[in-house]
Amino acid sequence: MRECRKKTGVMLRLLLLLTVLFTAMDIQPVQAAVKLDRTAASLCVGDSFKLKLTGTSKKPKWKSNAPKVVRVTSNGTVKALKAGNATVTATLNKKNYNCKVYVNRTFKLDKTSISIKKNGSVTAYLSVNGAVNASIADKKICSVTFGKWEGDYMPLTIVPKKVGSTTIKFTNSANNESCTLKVKVKALPVTATFQTPVISSGADTLVVGENTMNFAFQLDRKANSVVFRVYDANGAIVRELPLGQVAARRKITFSWDGRDDSGMPLTGSYRYGVVADGNRTMGGDISVLGASPFGKGDGSESNPFCVSNLAELYLIRDYNGAHFVQDADIDFNYSVLAALFDDEQPFTGTFDGKYENVSHQMSNLFGYNSVFGTIGTEGTVKNVSLSNCVLNTAGSLFAMTNNGTIESCSVNGNILCNGGNQAAMLVMYNKGQIRSCNVSGKLTVNATGVVSPSALKVGGVALNNAGTIVECTSSVEIAQQMQIGTYIPTCSYEIYSGGIVAENAANGFVTQCTFTGTINAQVILPDILKDTPGIEAGKIYSGYAAGSNLGYISRCMNASAGRDLPAQGTGTGMVQ
Repeated sequence: MRECRKKTGVMLRLLLLLTVLFTAMDIQPVQAAVKLDRTAASLCVGDSFKLKLTGTSKKPKWKSNAPKVVRVTSNGTVKALKAGNATVTATLNKKNYNCKVYVNRTFKLDKTSISIKKNGSVTAYLSVNGAVNASIADKKICSVTFGKWEGDYMPLTIVPKKVGSTTIKFTNSANNESCTLKVKVKALPVTATFQTPVISSGADTLVVGENTMNFAFQLDRKANSVVFRVYDANGAIVRELPLGQVAARRKITFSWDGRDDSGMPLTGSYRYGVVADGNRTMGGDISVLGASPFGKGDGSESNPFCVSNLAELYLIRDYNGAHFVQDADIDFNYSVLAALFDDEQPFTGTFDGKYENVSHQMSNLFGYNSVFGTIGTEGTVKNVSLSNCVLNTAGSLFAMTNNGTIESCSVNGNILCNGGNQAAMLVMYNKGQIRSCNVSGKLTVNATGVVSPSALKVGGVALNNAGTIVECTSSVEIAQQMQIGTYIPTCSYEIYSGGIVAENAANGFVTQCTFTGTINAQVILPDILKDTPGIEAGKIYSGYAAGSNLGYISRCMNASAGRDLPAQGTGTGMVQ
């Protein structure tokens, strides 16, 4: 029994000892591998970095196999001395750990010489990051400033001071390498400053035979030989004008007629420039027309384009904004034509139907559009006479919308509108000024089979006026007829007839106008309802000045046969 207990105690002590041993082994850290933190490096001359042997706290011995290329200190700092290759070795416990070092770039400039004009600096570059010193042989010639290193490059700005030559020596203080930059400062070239060329007539384009282009420039310093040149699109010289010696800052002016050196007219786009003592200064672009596209004129106020026929009338769209005169009668020959302008491209120039004290006609228009379409705020149309014109739709004969000025114009024609319900002899919508215009003819608007709310609107001069109408005369015979199809008591059936305007808006102004025409407006019920008591056919608002007036009517006259016709058919506007 004792023997058994003794054996059991021995076994327990053995088990306890084994447990303690295994526990001690578990808490010991695993030893990390010993190695260099890098095995290869690429350096520039003068660069340095520190190598580290990791996985141990012991200090190794350091050695470079090419100490003239790469030097290593006792703490592992590696420095590149010159271009080449080397191996840096760390030795610990008789074991070597290697790092290959490549020194493949040296201290240098991107150029060895530069040439600077006295009025401008240039930039050179130094390669290889490091501390750099600069020494200028003649500091009166130029100066040098250092930029910031951008990787392995640093910009150097060389600023000229005076004409001459010198050298700048740059030294890398890390290894005493050096490089030299030759600097040459040249005299400042002669340059010209141009004023914007001006066309003699005030036009936008040089037209050969119609006007000239006036140039002006000055030089920043004296030049012994100055030449003005005109170049074509390929850079060839087409006109050369020698100007001789020119003093500094003296204004030189001269004109050019748009012809080449042989006297032939040019056409197209060109550039101009001045060559002074061999130094060329280019000016801007210019446009030349070999002949007036209208046969005569350049589009200026003093020399307007002359419109002589229908083709030239439609050509004005290509020269919008210019000045035009009509120097011959224009026959539309009952052609159906599009309006000249619209809301996207309104007329912005000046068109005068009177040339050399003779007023010319536009006649025999037929179709579905007005002549001018939209007149812009800067547009002016005056002294235009339309005669024997026919419009076979809703609209007007002269213009659809006027935002500018219509002055001393006349329209005679017939408008037959059987659809659309709205018409006027001169313009539909006036937001600008209409002055001293006359309208005459017949204006008929019919609507048949009307079964829903409807309004017929007719104005002798304009349909709707939100601008000014002054001293105009309307001799228009206005006839409006609305035939109701199926009568609906809740519907509104209305006719607005104005000898001058159908509707005068709140900001509309009609003054000193005269109506000498006639107004005949009626709403016709279906036959079955004509004699039915209590049924009102519709409302008719007729006025010798306006059918409806919310604006201002002043000093207008009714000289028509309908003496009892009021100034306005309805409205809350003012009448004086």
